Amino acid sequence: MGTLLGLALSAGLVSMVVHGYFARLDAARRQSAAVAAGIDKLLRYEIRNLERALNGMAAEADGYAVDPAAWDLPGTIRGVIARNAELQDIDLVGRDGQPLYKGVNSTGQAVPPAVLQSSRTGRLVPGNVLHEGRSRPVLPLVVRTPGQNWLVARLRLSELQEMLDGADVGRRGNATLLGATGAVLAQRRIGATPPASGGQLVSRSSASGYPFVVVVSMSRAEALAPWLGSSAASLGLLLLYWLGMRYLSRRVAAAEAVRRSVHAELQRQADWLGKAQEAARTGVWAIDATDGQVHASAPARDLFGLPHGSAPLPAQAFFERIHEQDRQRVEAGFAEAWGKREPFAFEYRVVLPDGAVRWISARGAPVAHHDAGQRMTGTLMDITGRRQQQAQLEHAESQFRELFERNPLPFWVFDIATLRFLAVNAAAVQRYGYSREEFLAMTILQIRPEGAATAVRHSVADAAEPRDSAPVWQHVTRDGRLIHVRIHSSTIRFDGHDARLVLAEDVSERVAYEQDLQWRATHEESTGLLHLRSLLDAVDGWSGAGAARCAPAFVHVQLRDLELVSPTFGTRTREEIILCMARRLARIGEGHGLVAYAPSDAFVLAMRQAENWHELVDAVKAALALSIDADTGRHRVQAWLGIAFQQPGEAAEQAAGHAALAALEARAHNQATMHYSARMAERAAERLATVGRLRTALANAEFELFYQPILRIGDGVVTGAEALLRWRVDGAYVSPATFIPLCEESGMIVPIGEWVIEQAAQARQLLGARGHDSISIAVNISAVQFMSGAVPGHLRRAHAHYRLPRGALHVELTETAMLQRPEIARSAMEELQREGVCVSIDDFGTGFSSMSYLRDLPLNHLKIDRSFVQDVHRNRRNASICEALIALGRGLGLELIAEGVEDALELQWLRDHGVDSAQGFLIARPMPLQDFAAWLERGARAGTQGTADAP
Repeated sequence: MGTLLGLALSAGLVSMVVHGYFARLDAARRQSAAVAAGIDKLLRYEIRNLERALNGMAAEADGYAVDPAAWDLPGTIRGVIARNAELQDIDLVGRDGQPLYKGVNSTGQAVPPAVLQSSRTGRLVPGNVLHEGRSRPVLPLVVRTPGQNWLVARLRLSELQEMLDGADVGRRGNATLLGATGAVLAQRRIGATPPASGGQLVSRSSASGYPFVVVVSMSRAEALAPWLGSSAASLGLLLLYWLGMRYLSRRVAAAEAVRRSVHAELQRQADWLGKAQEAARTGVWAIDATDGQVHASAPARDLFGLPHGSAPLPAQAFFERIHEQDRQRVEAGFAEAWGKREPFAFEYRVVLPDGAVRWISARGAPVAHHDAGQRMTGTLMDITGRRQQQAQLEHAESQFRELFERNPLPFWVFDIATLRFLAVNAAAVQRYGYSREEFLAMTILQIRPEGAATAVRHSVADAAEPRDSAPVWQHVTRDGRLIHVRIHSSTIRFDGHDARLVLAEDVSERVAYEQDLQWRATHEESTGLLHLRSLLDAVDGWSGAGAARCAPAFVHVQLRDLELVSPTFGTRTREEIILCMARRLARIGEGHGLVAYAPSDAFVLAMRQAENWHELVDAVKAALALSIDADTGRHRVQAWLGIAFQQPGEAAEQAAGHAALAALEARAHNQATMHYSARMAERAAERLATVGRLRTALANAEFELFYQPILRIGDGVVTGAEALLRWRVDGAYVSPATFIPLCEESGMIVPIGEWVIEQAAQARQLLGARGHDSISIAVNISAVQFMSGAVPGHLRRAHAHYRLPRGALHVELTETAMLQRPEIARSAMEELQREGVCVSIDDFGTGFSSMSYLRDLPLNHLKIDRSFVQDVHRNRRNASICEALIALGRGLGLELIAEGVEDALELQWLRDHGVDSAQGFLIARPMPLQDFAAWLERGARAGTQGTADAP
């Protein structure tokens, strides 16, 4: 049985040794692969965060490339570097490859253009390792921006080295980080494998999505070291077994079984403890009071950067690694705990051989030893990550405090439950006028106007995020001043309270500007009154709201003669008059309704209650009765008032138009006040229809020229004829008194006047062809046509085209045409005289006569108006006027022509008093050209023909 047992034991031992061999190698391979994958994953997170940070500032970098003054790229770079301490600096390279911005820590070593060109927009591409002087080597990371520029971040290789330093590769393993070209970026080399040891177990990982390769190697010899020990022990036991099998078979077998069981349990416990310490980055230690030697586990030695081994180390070796700022405190605390036999706990920093700093949490307590000696034992734990997180939190809080306090806009935090202020910044104190202590004793309701509490509580109860306030709120400062603010807020946790962080943006100037724009959109700026459109909209609103039982009344106030104020007294005086009237009418409007300023020096007043219209009209008349004091003196203003009432179903615009039409009628009839009537609208419609027909009359050949002979009284010879315009519409003639003024107002008199000159020249050619070369044709020229300056040219072309002799055409002008602009009139008349065109003054004495123009202007004829010629033989007043006009004409050397002669006694009186020529129904009525030519051929004479021969 012993032999069989020995054989079986031998076979099992051999099988276990072989299985252990391969199991050890497989475990080492898996560990190296896991370490490589972990480092690769950590590297991916690091590079991805940097990629996001660079992409986050890409837009600002493009803006800086276009306009450096408009973008604070250096500030943004400093912020990114502050959040990513692993970066040495960030540069900006333009699309042409030239640096646009170099960081303060950059030595200017350029990144190869090939690396820049290989980058894609938004994707990070590493370059080659740069050794910049004495600085530690860095790895450039390139990101192409949307604007085709490049952000180049310089990553310290020490950061990559820290990733490898934390890798568990055993005592003789290696970890290496390779770049895209195979260059070594970082390497952790703990030991070298002897050539005869069988080499290393190598694992690679490059699944991070970035061109990096992590290579981790584990020492084959280190992995097989436990196997070799256990195999040797097993073989030795097997040998002892075979040597002592004969006399100790049972005892040895039992002892071996017990030994193996205990060994397995101890191994399992050791594995568990080792894995737990490795996972928690915790080590254990013990120190004897007798010799001061420290027994430390491998993880404990790793935490201090001490070499592995089973031999104890002096305590001073551990204390020397403690940071100099913490060493004295830890040594004193350790000595005190040792002396008082009390437990201790410290957190301190240790400095590793490579200069890296690690935070350690150390705990321990004295224990009794079986040798009756004093011993202290405890644990060591790596808390670097926790302390870094704590530092980041403290830094973030410090930044928040700095941002909160130094923000130029008012910032505060209030309790959502009580609405009390919890914190305010200096800008809020300055803007609102309360001290910080006063703020903290108030609620947010106390900076709001009265009646806003409900809206405030409703806004606070709204939990929607983000909380940018669409409406503009009103706040009250300490001195009672109202300001308009736009609120931006967010819910936070502050000092144990559910709170709201609020930023108040003062938009008072913008609100005032918008209100001013709104006012300007509805008011006339020079007077401060409503635009007419705004008034009409408001009146339509009255009817729509049913606010007034009676239809509104409108009063249109058309100021008189203001067009003469500007050229006489200046524009400033005219503006002062309009502004003064606007203020007076505005006061009237406050008690009766609304007032608007309309173009052409007019005001429109609207009254809700039409039955009280007389009060409004009386108030307006009283305002007009008062004189206006201006810089140029005291002025009296008169106006025409048009009154209209809005009828049911009628728009305000239509009613206001009726009032304006009534004012026009008042002006036409020279009455101060006139009410609107339907007949006015009919006449206005007829007038518009007439103007419409006039616009096509010339093209439709509706105009005709009639000719009235002019007879020389002395010998009864017809010396000329006056061309008179006639308009035939639907077989009937329209009175010239009706359509001529409309032609002048619409400006159509100019093309019509050109047509008259053309027709008169053609008629003169016809008469000349029939042997009447001595007869001239007189054409009436309106003031509008004459002041256009084109009359001399038209006459010149007509003479040339129809080959007329000098004096064939005469021009008759009214006093108005000459008095409007005398200098231009004089120049035009002199030009006419040079062309051989005689100029006559028509209807002399009926206008505002001025003797100076008779003296200064080049005239040929003076025509006495019919109103003075009528009954001149028996009306002494007319006779006196005619005598004066005849004497005036003779004194100036002008030929006199009497118009409207209808009685033979009138003609005889004119002959007796020396009048040169006459025209009128007594001689002949106006007639078409062919009838006029026939009349001439019959040898018509005023004394013998009378009016019977005239058609």
